[in-house]
Amino acid sequence: MNEEKFTGKSDVYDKFRPSYPDSLIDRLYETTNAKNVADIGAGTGIFTKCLARRFSDITAVEPNPDMFAKLRENVPFARTVNAAAEDTGLSENSFELVTAAQAFHWFDSTKFKAECERILTKDGRLAVIWNTPGKSAFRSERDRIFKKYCGMSNSARISSCKETDCGVFLKNVYFSDVECFNTDNPMLMDEERFIGYSLSHSYSLKGNEPEFDSFVSELREAFYKFSKNGVVEMPQYTECFLGKF
Repeated sequence: MNEEKFTGKSDVYDKFRPSYPDSLIDRLYETTNAKNVADIGAGTGIFTKCLARRFSDITAVEPNPDMFAKLRENVPFARTVNAAAEDTGLSENSFELVTAAQAFHWFDSTKFKAECERILTKDGRLAVIWNTPGKSAFRSERDRIFKKYCGMSNSARISSCKETDCGVFLKNVYFSDVECFNTDNPMLMDEERFIGYSLSHSYSLKGNEPEFDSFVSELREAFYKFSKNGVVEMPQYTECFLGKF
């Protein structure tokens, strides 16, 4: 896992990244009946806090020091571990559910699988979750700006998936048995939230980079072009792959 991608972004990430639907947490709980859960690559604890709706025994693992400091503030109800996804240091055969929300694409998938097999109980499962933007004219304009200034238009989930589509990899290669489900989770953003959300991405320009002001200016122009009554909607759905090895 690249542990430095989000250094310096913990505050903006925590404030502006979207959360996850209650229905997803309900389904994970009702499907797995897990007594405990390890949230791996937990970041600032956005998904960890969602898990607390239904799960009482939670361990959150995050390698980046900045993100981990924010995680500890946000989830006093959970055990927190500053460690990599591929080497968590957690006890063997100790978790009935492992989750990775908005994080799996940063992992070494082979090493992470081995680690999950080590820490999961015999019938334990891994849930890989993403908030995935849908298609829209606004999204296309936003992607054009990112490609112009940052060299990429999305999070490029290619680091360990081995395929263009991580879902195909998870369903056909990674898991021996998998259940997939999607939930609509659109983002409604005012100008501040849209700019903050954009700057929270690992590949977004930072304030000390030469083209930062032009980058943000074009993002604002896109917001003004597509917003109605000071708000813009970006289609998004939450996808979950719940599988066994």
